[in-house]
Amino acid sequence: MMYCQVLVGLTVILFCASYTVKIMAEANRLEPSVPVSHGPGPSLPDIDRRPECRNCKARLKSLAAYVDHYRIHRHERNAMFPCCVPNCLQTLHTYKGLTTHVFRKHSGHDIESQEGLRHHDSTGISVHCKLDLCGKACSDMKDFMSHLKKHIENGLKISCPFENCGKQFNKKSSFTSHVSRFHRNYDVEDLKDGYIDPSDIEVDSVDSFEVPDTRKQSCDEIVEHPDPVGDANDHTMLNVVAEQTRAIGLFLFKLQAKYLLPESTIQVIVDELYLLNQLSYKSAEKSLRLKLREIDLPACTVDELVQGVLYETLAKPSCSLALRDEVSQYDHPEAGVLCSSYRRKVFFKSHFKHVGPVAVSLEETPMGDTKCYHYVPILQTLKILCEDESANQYMNSGRTVTDNGYHDIQCGRMFKNNTFFREHPDALQLLIFQDAFEVCNPLGSAKTKHKILAVYYTLANLDPRCRSQIDPIQLAILCKDRIIKGVEQDKVFARLIADIKILEKDGIVLNDGRILKGTVLSIIGDNLGSHYIGGFCESFSAEYYCRFCTKTKTEMLAEFYTEGEHRTPDSYRGAIQVLNESDEVHFEGIKFDSVFNTLSHFHVAQPGLPPCLGHDLFEGVVDYDMALYIQYFVNKKWLTYDLLNQRMRAFHFTDTDSRNMLTSKLSKGKRIGGQAVQNWTFLRFFSILAYGLIEDTSDNVWQLYLKLKEIVEIVVSPSITPSQIACLRVLAEEYLDSRSELFPDVGLRPKHHYLSHYHWLILMFGPLIRLWTLRFESKHSFFKRCARYSQNFINITYTLAERHQLLQAYNFQSRLFAGPIKVENCSRLHTDVYANHIRNAIVSCGELDATVAAVSDSVTVYGTLYKKGLFVIVPANTEQMWTFASILLAIVANDQVWFLVNEHVTTLLPLYGIYAVNSSQPPVARCIKYSTLLDYHPLASYRVHGMSVITLKSTPYLTSK
Repeated sequence: MMYCQVLVGLTVILFCASYTVKIMAEANRLEPSVPVSHGPGPSLPDIDRRPECRNCKARLKSLAAYVDHYRIHRHERNAMFPCCVPNCLQTLHTYKGLTTHVFRKHSGHDIESQEGLRHHDSTGISVHCKLDLCGKACSDMKDFMSHLKKHIENGLKISCPFENCGKQFNKKSSFTSHVSRFHRNYDVEDLKDGYIDPSDIEVDSVDSFEVPDTRKQSCDEIVEHPDPVGDANDHTMLNVVAEQTRAIGLFLFKLQAKYLLPESTIQVIVDELYLLNQLSYKSAEKSLRLKLREIDLPACTVDELVQGVLYETLAKPSCSLALRDEVSQYDHPEAGVLCSSYRRKVFFKSHFKHVGPVAVSLEETPMGDTKCYHYVPILQTLKILCEDESANQYMNSGRTVTDNGYHDIQCGRMFKNNTFFREHPDALQLLIFQDAFEVCNPLGSAKTKHKILAVYYTLANLDPRCRSQIDPIQLAILCKDRIIKGVEQDKVFARLIADIKILEKDGIVLNDGRILKGTVLSIIGDNLGSHYIGGFCESFSAEYYCRFCTKTKTEMLAEFYTEGEHRTPDSYRGAIQVLNESDEVHFEGIKFDSVFNTLSHFHVAQPGLPPCLGHDLFEGVVDYDMALYIQYFVNKKWLTYDLLNQRMRAFHFTDTDSRNMLTSKLSKGKRIGGQAVQNWTFLRFFSILAYGLIEDTSDNVWQLYLKLKEIVEIVVSPSITPSQIACLRVLAEEYLDSRSELFPDVGLRPKHHYLSHYHWLILMFGPLIRLWTLRFESKHSFFKRCARYSQNFINITYTLAERHQLLQAYNFQSRLFAGPIKVENCSRLHTDVYANHIRNAIVSCGELDATVAAVSDSVTVYGTLYKKGLFVIVPANTEQMWTFASILLAIVANDQVWFLVNEHVTTLLPLYGIYAVNSSQPPVARCIKYSTLLDYHPLASYRVHGMSVITLKSTPYLTSK
């Protein structure tokens, strides 16, 4: 009984102390904290070494408080969760990952000197199996552990290879569990004698490694303790209710905006959360009152403690969820702000950067109804976008071009010849995309009923590697496609054009006082949409169907591979003048003057409407021509459709190639039937799949396929040299000429004609892969999910636009763009544990600071995953201009990425358009910087007929020396 009373007394004291600390912290929140003395010594400047939150800059007093604080950031977009333990370089991408990391690596108060820093990769070190009659040399620890498990699978008993451990195992699961429990952070230095070849690692290399003293201190010793009465920087002590209200609101906002939960479902969640909190409070209150009465405390003291401690810490922080009739019992302005759909919407719009859609009327129908669409004001959105810190990090980054190559749209003549961008180098460069899509089943009864025209936009000022992300693409217009039928174009785009004209003349004023002007740089879309925007004929059956030149269909039949006279703004205006002075419906393929030509610094015939590689090349030329070539090979009895399908199913593609590979079965027909990326991947791998089946590789049709493969490799390159553009022109002319000659009965399509313009279009727009529509079209999926989840098609454009703007408000409340580098399962770089040739390769890289470097088997840079075993294209040290190198390690230091690679000797197999890795010559270890890669695409090697072969994705960028 006495023990229970003491326990209850301690509980009461803790509650009271907590309440007292909060009261005193609130009363003294403006008082400077008194630094804690660490004993006698020289006077040093006060340095706040407490862990700092990278999201809100709050200072926390301990590792536990640091981890607990990050709970409030767990629902923020692109939030990062770095470990705060000194010398630990790990950065997690989820809150759960942070808690798991701290539990596994830094559990307890004392942080082991080596814990969290152990290096799991032992590339270049041979680990020898000591089992009798084996003696296999494994390349690294991972390979060695897998080798031991194979011995167990074969019925042998093995001993634990680590020091001071004599356990033996004959079950694989027991051995795996044992290593996970007792040797989690194993490394080569933990092995018993005899496993490591002394020639691979110096005996004193690990022993000479000194750990900083801070690693041996406890978490409480590392940081300076604040004054016990409170810390002005500790957000949890300042305003618990407001902080928890924002955390709950952000969670509900995430459910509605990102996961598209209906309002009714969210309301049920809100009501249940509040009721459960009330039940917990009532239960805790009852138990606490009983315990306090058992120690004979006065009733007034019990009430004061319950009200002051339990009510303030449990009930009041969740008052934002309070029901309407219970709001009055909470003395706080946040009470009930999240209790209903209307109040939540008011809270979201007042606390987050929300730009709502505006209904724009077009005209009245004979029934008295008003046709309207919904427009999101671009000036407000651009202001928010330009003030986003993460977006500013990527604005105009990487624009310094030291050669005459083409890397982005700013390298093209169309941008360089624009006087507006020359006069305003910081001007906003709008890339507008328009397309119509179905929100319902396009084959069902509602076909075309809910077809929607969408207009999106982004900024070409952003790094091109960031523009491919979907969420930063902004919405401008949503309009039912059938509404705009019969409505003049200037009415549909009136609000958009008006805002762009304001942007051209006055610009937008940012909070820091800067004024940014801007205009349209290019309008992207498929052929149908681009011709509608430009006022051109929207049918390929028209005599003038090309928006780039004035060559007629008759002239193309006679000489398909040559270009016609390029359209210009002057020739465009001349055609419009002819239309105005005559009764012609169209002239030279032009039907009306585009409303976008009213802008001061943009014209659709500059050119301003680039092609889309996805629609024209991959779903056009590649789709039809590859089906034609396969049919030819089948007729020659070199292969069959069944054999080719069987080889595709049995081929072991890597993860990325497997996702992008053609999924439909090949059969006789006019098309191979895949989507754009699938057709692209099939073109790359067809020579590998057909390896050994083509009896005559000098056959003209096979050579025509290889020429098409080479054309595609140049066209999709993210960076192109002038010499490659000249080569593309010759290849395109030869390809079109040979294609029409070898298959005279199968006519060339209009999309073949666009192929003859590609060299000129690259000169005008830069690399065309930077302007293809596939990333914009991926945004359609969000609106399709919205329509499917809401099941409400009344005023569908408003519903979709409002949901999208809520999502954008959620995206803007934190980081719109994540960091360019993402590393998982990294550890500190210890050069001493590597073999000499590996160590020399790392040391020879003078820019790399190994003292602050982290290593991993994989790294993601701008959304592209590089991992061990993949190949990259690097400059060669020999007479060759470039070569392939396989990744061994990814090294990250000072926000830069290096790769430790094995440089291989490769040979081009010209009869198949692929490269063979020469295994007879040993590879050379090198350490290369990410920025020196000649192509950012990582490539996989495949075993074909005993060879390791690689097929290119794009042509390497080679500058002239």
